[in-house]
Amino acid sequence: MGAERVLILHQGDDLDVGEIQEIVDSIERESGDVLIGTRVTTYAAAEPTESVAHALVLRLERDGEVVPDPLSRTGTYGYELSGGRSVVAVVVWADEVNAWVRRVVPQHMLRIAATGMALTRRPGWKRLAGEDALAFVAGARDGDGRRFGDDVHVVVSLLPSTKPRRIRRLMPGGYIQWVDGVFRRAGASLGRVDVAHWLVCVDGSARVLHLAYLSADRNVTPLLPWEVLSRAEKRGGRKLT
Repeated sequence: MGAERVLILHQGDDLDVGEIQEIVDSIERESGDVLIGTRVTTYAAAEPTESVAHALVLRLERDGEVVPDPLSRTGTYGYELSGGRSVVAVVVWADEVNAWVRRVVPQHMLRIAATGMALTRRPGWKRLAGEDALAFVAGARDGDGRRFGDDVHVVVSLLPSTKPRRIRRLMPGGYIQWVDGVFRRAGASLGRVDVAHWLVCVDGSARVLHLAYLSADRNVTPLLPWEVLSRAEKRGGRKLT
């Protein structure tokens, strides 16, 4: 996805190069993204807080230094350096292809959680609503995949239709056969880590989101995107959401 800017608010003396690198490395580990080549700016602040950091982002927007609507593309990270000095780092991610998923993903997850499926108690499931995972899905290109710790590997497919019949035509042999290739190209290892597959469907102003979730625990019933399954695939299961 890439980042537009990294802002680091800190207490006390100016940060040295090693401290800045340590913070950037931590952000990369948490976000799963690479910040090489991204402009990093440090600011001294009596109280580095998320609200102060966001106010700074809005000031940069007014000054034309970041693309409009930056808070919808912002990730915030808190750290503590030696001597107990607090640091708040803000990453303004680059323009997101599908920023609307930030609103729809939590709603979609709530509907599935209401079914009581065991997979919704998995650590990987909980990661899907985190800022890092939301930012990844919002900015992902077709076929992108990223592993979030040892909890879940998230894969995103972008499809040019919202109508199930047309989507099924894009999946020769059915969803299960088609997605196997998608997972392999994205480096997702089924059975070793939970795998979540977001199908982001956009056709003009129409937008639909589907989700598959396959637990590394074979005893946990998987979630499949029912609406886009073939008739043969539907005969092997039942609609849960």
